Amino acid sequence: MMRLAALLCLVAAQANAGPLDGKSYIIELSSTQYDSGYGNYLLPPLAAVMASSGMRARNGPGADIVANIQTASDVGQWLGNGAEQVWTYTLSITVGLSPESYPIPFEGTPAFGVTARLKTPNPDREDELACLITLAARTALANYKPAGHLVTDGSSCLRP
Repeated sequence: MMRLAALLCLVAAQANAGPLDGKSYIIELSSTQYDSGYGNYLLPPLAAVMASSGMRARNGPGADIVANIQTASDVGQWLGNGAEQVWTYTLSITVGLSPESYPIPFEGTPAFGVTARLKTPNPDREDELACLITLAARTALANYKPAGHLVTDGSSCLRP
């Protein structure tokens, strides 16, 4: 009877297993992100989410999944009318999860990625950047597919 219960628990756990369970990962920054020092802002929130994902970190080649970050911002635009008008920027953070066998192109487009977007009056807020990275990474891990792209609303990351 105990063996049957253990077997049923194992089967149930396997049925609930996600596609990333038990996989290893490595985080890849572009040379521009690394050389400019921008990686000092990008890496900590992504590393924290990946560390809590249940996946195993791997230091070097041979990881199952390569996680990367792409950042983008527009030049801004006016939002609102009259005295309520505010110059805002749209920040986009894409966290990608790609199999190691997928050659990430120069521009950084992953096999699967989630973009979190935020309209903000201050494009240099580190707390908003960290929040967007965390949001995109958690969404990517929760919705992982071998290929594709999702967009999520990052307005919860707006700080006063």
